[in-house]
Amino acid sequence: MKIVVVTSLLALFAAGPAFAACDVLTQVAEATNAGNEALAKQIAGGQAPDCTADDKAMINRVAALASFNRIVGAVGQGANLADFEPELETIRTSNAAPWQVLDALGDINRDRRNYEAAARYYQLALEDASNEVLTPGWMAPDAKYIARLDRMATEMRLAAPRPVKLAMRGGCKISYRGVSLKKKSTPVRYVFGTAEFTPQGLESAKDLSECLKSVKPKAITLIGHTDPIGGAEANRALSLARAEALGQYLAAEGYAGEWKTVGKGEDEPFKADDASAYDEETLNQMHRRVEVDVETE
Repeated sequence: MKIVVVTSLLALFAAGPAFAACDVLTQVAEATNAGNEALAKQIAGGQAPDCTADDKAMINRVAALASFNRIVGAVGQGANLADFEPELETIRTSNAAPWQVLDALGDINRDRRNYEAAARYYQLALEDASNEVLTPGWMAPDAKYIARLDRMATEMRLAAPRPVKLAMRGGCKISYRGVSLKKKSTPVRYVFGTAEFTPQGLESAKDLSECLKSVKPKAITLIGHTDPIGGAEANRALSLARAEALGQYLAAEGYAGEWKTVGKGEDEPFKADDASAYDEETLNQMHRRVEVDVETE
């Protein structure tokens, strides 16, 4: 579990002329920097006549960060993050929660093995972090953390019992704040021992098709993987057949770019963030995947 405290808001606000007319935003930043959560909330709840709609959204988000930083401090002193879930949910629903809150909710749901909810929260955190209006540079995660959010969203999608969409808000993306995330692992499920989609697999295949329509890549490589059950050669052939089936489906659904397939079989199992957190069947479910490597240039 890793949660990130946000510091030094005021200096970064002061450097931005767009906020000069919004005194309330500066005031709430000062209160947050001072660790005065009560004052930050009081200021955020007042009037802001000289502020734009985006400024007002930022006022609420900065006030939310004051609460979030307090929670981070408590967890750093040994408190259980899950104990703060009701408060984090309140922040999420009332203050257009910044990505840090969504990331923490992902961690909570991951720990309780609610992988479907965790996948949604990590994906929402990734998408919120990429919004350069509501998540300016001083608030944004660095490239390494963006990659982590994508990795955790992927892992949770593979572990979830039901399909979770590749995008929660708007179109599918393969780049976040300049960080290229071109490889998507999709939990397309197949009937055991065959290349036939299950109903859940078909739902995931449709989601991938919609993602490709949004991204419009000129070429893709579909890389099939299996679990270690069965013989190595049979698994390699099965992984290739499943990648081929997915490619044919995507083409039939309107993908007009080039596509090719690779079958890795059991040779490259999925590397979970913490494999000890999963039982054998869940790990095998994560190994059974098709990776989509997107080429845009």
